[in-house]
Amino acid sequence: MSEEIVTDSDCIHHWMIGRPNGPTSMGTCKICGLEQEFKNSIQGSGWDRDGGRRRAAAAAAQRNKAKAGG
Repeated sequence: MSEEIVTDSDCIHHWMIGRPNGPTSMGTCKICGLEQEFKNSIQGSGWDRDGGRRRAAAAAAQRNKAKAGG
């Protein structure tokens, strides 16, 4: 009798995600035991309401920095 080891690439994950506690929750695959972090909200709602604005401002600052330096 041989023991089969399921690797990450072979597994069709069945995630058990913990209760929401902040912007993310940890999940564990029932099959292979892999752990992964999951977001608890969709961009633009809930925990990440201003995320789009922050990213847009950071991108604009990066473009301005590139223009000034080159």
